[in-house]
This record gives sequence, C-alpha cells and structure tokens, in this order.
Amino acid sequence: MERRNFLRTTGLIPLALIPEFSGAEIKLTITDIQVHVVKVNTRGNWYFIELKTNKGISGLGEASHGFTLKDGDAKLLEEIKILFELVRGESPFQVEQFRQRGLQKSNAKGKTAVTAFSAIEHALWDLNGKALGIPVYDLLGGKLRDKLKVYANINRATNERDANGRRLIPAFQKNAEDALKSGFKAVKLAPFDDMKPLATSNPKQIEDDIDYAVSCIEAVRKTIGKDVDLLIDVHSHLNKELAISTAKRLESSDLYWYEEAIDPEKYTDETKAITEAIKQGSAGGESIIGREGYNKIISQRALDIIMPDVKHCGGIQELRFIAAHAETAGDIKVSPHNPSGPVSTAASVQVCAAIPNFSILEYAYGEVPWRADLLSPSEHFEDGYIGVPDTPGLGHKLNYELLKKHAV
Repeated sequence: MERRNFLRTTGLIPLALIPEFSGAEIKLTITDIQVHVVKVNTRGNWYFIELKTNKGISGLGEASHGFTLKDGDAKLLEEIKILFELVRGESPFQVEQFRQRGLQKSNAKGKTAVTAFSAIEHALWDLNGKALGIPVYDLLGGKLRDKLKVYANINRATNERDANGRRLIPAFQKNAEDALKSGFKAVKLAPFDDMKPLATSNPKQIEDDIDYAVSCIEAVRKTIGKDVDLLIDVHSHLNKELAISTAKRLESSDLYWYEEAIDPEKYTDETKAITEAIKQGSAGGESIIGREGYNKIISQRALDIIMPDVKHCGGIQELRFIAAHAETAGDIKVSPHNPSGPVSTAASVQVCAAIPNFSILEYAYGEVPWRADLLSPSEHFEDGYIGVPDTPGLGHKLNYELLKKHAV
C-alpha cells in the first residue's frame, strides 16, 4: 500500500496534509439528504437517512419508531428536513457544533424531533469514520471488545392470539426455540403486554393476567433450558406492589433481568424500591432523552441496568455520555434499547464496543427474513454475539437493490 494511503487509512496524518481535504482542494461538505423508508410490519417501518457529500461519501443514520403509528410520519420527515439545514454546506466533522445547535431544541419538541436529530448525528459519525478510513469506535477512544453479547427480542415476531386476545404461549416458545437455532444465547419477551390496564381491571382480572404472564415465562424457560439467558420486559403494566410480588414468583425462572415494571422516569423512587426488593437485576429507561433525563435514575441508583436508545436518547455521543455518567455512579451497566433496524444496530455496536460498562445489546428477532442483507456486509451473529467490524464508519453500506425492493 502506498505510504500516504496507509497513513490516511489509519488516520495518522492530519486531514490538511491530504490533498482532497486540504485548503488547496474543495473541502468535504454535506450537500444533500435522502430518507429511505422500508416496509416492515404492523409495528412500524424502518427509516434510514443518508447524508450525501460533495466527495461522493455517504453517511447512514436511523430514525425508526420516532412517532406513533396513529400520528403518522409527517412530523418525523419534517423534523429531519429542518435539522438537515443545520448541517447543509457544513463539514461532517462539526459533530459538536450540530449537537449544540440542535439537541436542546429537539429535546424541547419531544421524542420525534430527538429521533430525527439522532439519525443525522449517526450519519455525521459515519461520514467521519469513512472520510478518515477508520471505524467510529476509534473516534470514541477505541474498542474494548471484539464482539458483543446480543439477545433476541422475540416480542415483535410473536403475534398469534387466542380467543381472549392473548398471544399464544406456544408461539412464544416456538420463536424462542427458533432464536436459539439461529445462534442466539439470550431471549427476551414481554408477556405482560396483554394485560388490561390496572385502573380499569378488577382484582380477578389482574390476577388472571399476571398468572398468564408468569405461565408464559415459565413455559419459555422450560423450552430454552437453564443455560440460556431469559429477559422479561413488563412495559410498565404493574405498580410497585405487584411488581415486587410478581418478581418473587419469577425467582425460579432465573431471569437475566426484570425490565420496567413501572415507568422509571416518572416513578424513580418507586423504581428504586423495586430494585432493592427483588433478586433479579432491574433494567429500564428505553424512552429517556439525554443525560438530564437519566440524572435522577443514575444518581439514586434506581436501576441496575440502564437502556438508552441510540435513536431516541440523542445519538451516539449522548449515549456515550450517559454511559460515562452511569460508570461514575458505580456498577450501573448499559444495555442499549434497540428493537430497531440494522443501521441502529450498527450505530449501537460502535458505542458498545467503546464503553467499559456494556452489558448486552438488543436485537429485534424475526420481523422480516431479509433484514440482515439490507446492509453490506450483512449482519452476522455467531454463538450469541455480533462481531465489531473493523471497516470504516459504522462499518456498513446500504444494499440499494434490496432496499428498493422493500421501499414504501
């Protein structure tokens, strides 16, 4: 390899010394944006954004699940358009400038705006890495691990229901078994999603709903065996008392964690009480935005494991800052929320590779059979882990032929 190209690839010389990035040449600038909408299922589509530059390099980001299906995606697309104006004509290396200009304003608007902001932020980091010829994790201080433990979230793939509207327990069992056959060593489900609201339920209804969820968990544990990690998401369907009593019933199921029995941001003190009362690890925080949103939870050690989502928390840098805050508070682990598309997974992998207090990464299992091939190189899992790529940026490009086939 030519010496200059080698140094450029490894990032060992300043950009100013590289002709195509020097003052004598046209500087790398952002010129356009494209949004790719991929049809997935009734739970929602995937939204990939692509920042284009005058040098032909593109950066990828993901803005999926940033709005309710009832409201539609018009607001998300509008926010992406607004935020793009903050980077149009700018160098992609001005990540912090974009954060200062856009994150606080987006936070004031809510989840949809922050999801749009995060997607563009992912793409800026991807452009940084691709321009320098290095992975994003090298821009975050370097990787600490070559592979990441992953769990298969089978919840979105399990939709068969009985006459009462509850998802079939055998369907959960089958999807769990299929995930193991696909190489996963950890499985998550949310059987409490079929509960009726506590406020409108009588004691008998509540008892029946919890009995169903417990039976489902016990059945899945029996199916996967004792050596596979089992994670349970409650999605805030319980209260403090029911959360504690139900956790005690589930002790024999040996859970990896017990997630969001109640809303940890709204009920931080009660969440801390649950954490202290149960034997399972407690996890949560999937919808929280920014360091400020996590401050009370982390400071009070209300959870054992926090779950910032790289799409909703403010992007790659903000997730890294949140993880650092959790690290300073003690042994609080970070497990990014990620029931998302492959670009979000790629962004999460880059952050998780670089943070010391990483626990496990989420993967939306079984939504569509062609998911892995949307990226090149394709997603690859082996023995319950996803490898950390050594290719530039987020490590992937889009497969445009497959993208076009499944575009909305």
